[in-house]
Formats: sequence, C-alpha cells, structure tokens
Amino acid sequence: MTTDWKIFDTKYQISNGLVVKVTYGCIVQLENFIDRTIEDLELTGNPSSPGFIPYSLLTEQLIIDWVKTLLGPQQVADIETILQDNVTARKAEKDAETEKSGLPWN
Repeated sequence: MTTDWKIFDTKYQISNGLVVKVTYGCIVQLENFIDRTIEDLELTGNPSSPGFIPYSLLTEQLIIDWVKTLLGPQQVADIETILQDNVTARKAEKDAETEKSGLPWN
C-alpha cells in the first residue's frame, strides 16, 4: 500500500509571491484500488518575515510539509487511516467475491 501527498495547485499574490491557498491531496493505492481526498487550505504569511521563501524557490515537498504542519499530526493520520481503510475494505470485498457475470468470449 502506498500513501502519497500531492500538491495540485497554488494561488499566490503576483506582487510578492506569497502563497495564499493550496490545493492538496492524499492518495492511497493498494494494487488496483485507489482512494483519495482533495482539499483546499488557506494560508497566511508575510513576505517580509524572516525565512520567507520566494515563490520561484518553492518545492512540492516544502508545500506538503506546510500542509501537514497546518493540519497537525492527528488530522494527517486520520486522513491517511480513512483512505487506507477504504482501499483495504474494497480489496477485501473484491477478494471475497465468489461469483461474476459476463460472457466468456468478451
């Protein structure tokens, strides 16, 4: 089972590169079974703060770290657990099938 966090988009201020919104997601895959969540997160910041990182130097991993920090470890764990439980249940349901319908020549 793999659990990946992704950044799908950002919204930022043109004048100073301050990121004000992130569209992020968590994707869990177990064999061919996938579940995911995609959400938006509003950000606040100050481009004159020490440690401000210019927009052009941001990386996906850095923004993922921001998202996880803002969500907090419990919410991150809850999101991952829900998605992992969903794909595990769907796989178990598929593995338990004893009948199928269809035509042998298709």
